[in-house]
Amino acid sequence: MRRFAGSILDIPAVQLQVAYSCPECGAGPDLSHGRPGFTHHGQPLPLLLSMSRAGAWVLLAGLTAPETGERLGADVEDPERLGFDGFAEVALADADKHAVAGLQGEALLRERARLWTRKEAWLKMTGDGLRTDPRKVAVLDKPGLADLPPAVTGLPASLVAAVAVGYPR
Repeated sequence: MRRFAGSILDIPAVQLQVAYSCPECGAGPDLSHGRPGFTHHGQPLPLLLSMSRAGAWVLLAGLTAPETGERLGADVEDPERLGFDGFAEVALADADKHAVAGLQGEALLRERARLWTRKEAWLKMTGDGLRTDPRKVAVLDKPGLADLPPAVTGLPASLVAAVAVGYPR
C-alpha cells in the first residue's frame, strides 16, 4: 500500500510514514489498524485509501486531494466463497434478497458477491465496518456506490469488486 500511495502521489514510498486512524481508538504512529493513511515529513497527506483481498489478489483504491469529509471504501470477493447455506439470512437485507430471488448456480453466486462487495465497500466508506449488521444495509441504490468491472481493476473476471465514495454522517 505504501508503494501504491507513493505512486499516485509521486512521492518515493520510503519517505512515507504509516498513519492509521480508528473511530474508536483515534490516530497515531503506534496504531496498526483502522483507516489507512500516510504522512510525509510529519504532515498528513491528502489521500484516501482502501484495500481488500480475495485469495492471492489485492484490490487497492486511492483518491488524491479528497474534499473535507469525503471517504472511500473498496472490496473484492470470490463468488465461490459465498455458496454456503444461510448466506442470505446472515448477510442480505430484504431488498437484496429480492435481487437474488430465482437465481441459481453461478448467477446466484455472482449476485451474492456483487451485493456483498457493495456492502463491504459501503461500510468501509462510512467507517462502520461489520460492527453494523449487514442485513440492515441495502446496497442496490446507495449514492456513490458502484460495481468495478475487471477491465478497471485488472483483477480476474472470476472476482467481483465494488467501490464507494461519499460523505458519511
